[in-house]
Amino acid sequence: MRRFSRRSLLRAGAVLALGTALGTSLPTSARETDSIPLVAGLNTHTWCGPDTLIAEATAGLPLRIAYGWDVAERRWLAYAPGTPIDSIGMLRHGQPLMLQMSADADWRQPLFRGAMPEPVELPVGWSFLGWSGLRETVWGAFGQESLGPVAEARRWNTELQEWIAYTPGQSAQELFAVLHPGDAVWVRMRIGGARWNPAGGVIEPDRAARLVQGEITYYHPSLAGGVMFCPPHNRYDPQDVTVGAAVTWPCGTRLRIWRDERFVDVVVQDTGLLGHNHVDLSEAAFQRLAVLPEGRVSVLIEVLAGPE
Repeated sequence: MRRFSRRSLLRAGAVLALGTALGTSLPTSARETDSIPLVAGLNTHTWCGPDTLIAEATAGLPLRIAYGWDVAERRWLAYAPGTPIDSIGMLRHGQPLMLQMSADADWRQPLFRGAMPEPVELPVGWSFLGWSGLRETVWGAFGQESLGPVAEARRWNTELQEWIAYTPGQSAQELFAVLHPGDAVWVRMRIGGARWNPAGGVIEPDRAARLVQGEITYYHPSLAGGVMFCPPHNRYDPQDVTVGAAVTWPCGTRLRIWRDERFVDVVVQDTGLLGHNHVDLSEAAFQRLAVLPEGRVSVLIEVLAGPE
């Protein structure tokens, strides 16, 4: 599968209509087409029109069944024409759908002229999300930091009948380098607090809200070579800059520890007789922020990601 980095995609001359930058000014531009092709079999697409009853929105389509996803309640909704099955009811702008079609069709959706719906808060784990904006790069919508809030995004390719993935921090595949109007995607979040704007992508949580006051110490030299608590139970190496021990956060949690403008990233690999928001570091990690004779230092601790 051919892959594109950001630089190579732009060099290739891909024409991208980028949405407004994320932040307090949220994008208000909806899609640039009012027709979406559907094929016989499974399709994943987003309703990009104004709020409409699903029976009206899909009237005339050779639709067998449609499934929607409720992000807040984390449950499936369904609609089957000609049956009593209709837990979807009203299609809201930006609603992602899985559509099982009995034949090819052209889904004409009325153009949307209203204000974007309020961004929805994304829980940790998988959410099925709709994209109703203009064309945007996957790194623009989901981020490109390997330890950012998004762990992975997947889009259904109807031609291949398989899922194509994008992982932030890696190059994008040719078939999933750009989000198009009406795409629907599965997104796996590492942390809570982020929100989704259907025309702008993931809005990261305020970093300040994720910072807590804490303190750091370092392992006693006599513990070198000892087996650490968390699987896979590695032996403690004083020169391993990623080692952290804590009881406030579970094994595998990735922490960024700040002292003024300096920081070090560690993974909780051990536990011990430690207080709340207290992290015991390897000597190497501690020395990124302080000198060993300081012993105990006040810091700010940022949770980068929960355990995988």
